[in-house]
Amino acid sequence: MEKIQIPVKNTPPSLIGSFSEMPLKDLEYYIRELSALVVRKRAADNDKRDKFLLRKINQTVLAEPTLERYIALQEKMELEKLSETEYEELLNLVSQEEKIRNKRFQYLLELSQLRGTSLADLMKNLGLNTLHYA
Repeated sequence: MEKIQIPVKNTPPSLIGSFSEMPLKDLEYYIRELSALVVRKRAADNDKRDKFLLRKINQTVLAEPTLERYIALQEKMELEKLSETEYEELLNLVSQEEKIRNKRFQYLLELSQLRGTSLADLMKNLGLNTLHYA
């Protein structure tokens, strides 16, 4: 392999200029190595994104006390024993829950695309069930 002088200024145009001077065999070697580097970096980036999305999915749920209140208000509404104040509170909680659920769905969808699997399979693999309290 022939040695080439790479300029100190490592900008893409200057690097490409240096590569244009090397023999084809050496250029093909660098292309293979760069391709392998891109694959490794992409895998590392995907792994970071995967972990980030899993963390966000776990965070996008109503807090336990809020969820308990939400369920209690729904049960009270079904029994037609909900006061006007409680009804307003329930509407607010429904709105909060919908926003959280939509955000969680976005994270799940992105993660399924990142992993190259269907949303249903991803949810099954993560042990997630469709929530029926809303």
